[in-house]
Amino acid sequence: MRKLIIGASVLLAVIVGGLFYLFSSIDGIVKTVIERVGTQVTGVKVSVGSVAIRLSEGKAAIKGLTIANPPGFSANPAIKFGEVAVTLDTGTLNRNPIVISEILVATPAVALEVSPTSGSNLDVLRRNIAGADQAKPAAGADQPVQSEAAKTEAAKTEPAKGSDRKVVIDRLAITGGEVDLALGGLPSVPGAPTTAANAKIADIVLTDIGRAEGGATAVQVGQKVLDALIGGAIKSSGNSDGLLGDIGEKIKEAIPAEKLKALPGQAGEALKGLLGK
Repeated sequence: MRKLIIGASVLLAVIVGGLFYLFSSIDGIVKTVIERVGTQVTGVKVSVGSVAIRLSEGKAAIKGLTIANPPGFSANPAIKFGEVAVTLDTGTLNRNPIVISEILVATPAVALEVSPTSGSNLDVLRRNIAGADQAKPAAGADQPVQSEAAKTEAAKTEPAKGSDRKVVIDRLAITGGEVDLALGGLPSVPGAPTTAANAKIADIVLTDIGRAEGGATAVQVGQKVLDALIGGAIKSSGNSDGLLGDIGEKIKEAIPAEKLKALPGQAGEALKGLLGK
């Protein structure tokens, strides 16, 4: 009997120790998952400053989330997020799909860069995002542009692709976003500033993500959210009705029409597309 009690006590200690380790490590685990899945979705390195999870309250806070620029652009991040606040439906944590009641993304800062050789950094990211879950793109199709660091991180996510754990997001809101347009590498254009303009991004609200499909994978959620944010940042019809209409007008003032038409290569095409030319 004494041995049985001792054995039971040891087992209980192991279980308690394991649970303590799990709950004390969960922030780091989630941080790693976000970085790996984010890298898989975008094709560039994704970093997270910190994650704080309060499971008993169904709350999580993510800070310092950044998405790097693709190769061919500046070393500055393409997207920097403020705090991301998540509210979980705790009653669904042991179910599939897990229901997330709300995700609030505050003050994302988007850097839209136009390079003479690579076009627009956000166009590259959109192509990467669109092809994130395609195992074998068709021959001749545009391939995602990945940095070496991103390839290393993405390789670590391969086992996660087979996971059947899904989520439904009732509401996701992206508020207070801003976009800076940088015309890097165009010194031959007189009057073209390094940073052409800054504009507000209209608030974005997405609802019922994954509900119709019975849940969405982490990759699918990342695709939907980032595509909405990037789409909002680059949307412009070349007039004041577009989200970046103010930027368009300032570029038109800085670069006369005849000089805009003369811009070479992908930079010219990207800038003309931005302005609806």
